[in-house]
Amino acid sequence: MPSDIAIARAVQWPASGTIDTAARVLSLIGADIPSTLVLALIGVALLILAGRRDLALFLGVAAALRAIGPVLKVLIASPRPTVDAVVIVAKADGLGFPSGHAMGAALFYGALAIIAPQVVANRVVARSIQIAAMTLMVLIAISRVRLGVHWPSDVAGGLLFGLAIVCFWQAAFLQWRKARLKT
Repeated sequence: MPSDIAIARAVQWPASGTIDTAARVLSLIGADIPSTLVLALIGVALLILAGRRDLALFLGVAAALRAIGPVLKVLIASPRPTVDAVVIVAKADGLGFPSGHAMGAALFYGALAIIAPQVVANRVVARSIQIAAMTLMVLIAISRVRLGVHWPSDVAGGLLFGLAIVCFWQAAFLQWRKARLKT
């Protein structure tokens, strides 16, 4: 995208080891293995223990749908940033668009935001969980640009693909649950 370099350089300013370390931590939180896998397994287990197998299924499938990302990357075949355009703080292999971290964050934390009001009776706590989930989603995406492993358009695409998929999955899930109640 025409503005990718300018936006990436703005995200990478100022040069700071502390900010880069925070970006690495956020990137690790957004990694599929081990972070998202462990968080998804914990979330699914807690939902099952709470008697919400339906929501456990919703969260588990949403997290697993991250597997679509590599297929999209191959189909789109967009390169990652290069050292002549931005500072490369971390090394990443493969293709760039869509960002798997951003897409995975949108899927997992988007699902968590949908689930929170259904399992947390206190509205303030449920809303706080939703805000935290959305904040993590955005920060994970920004961290990938800060580290120089993705263009802003890569993370925007990852967020949009992930949110579109989780919204579609939510609609399908509601239809399934509605049909299940009729039988």
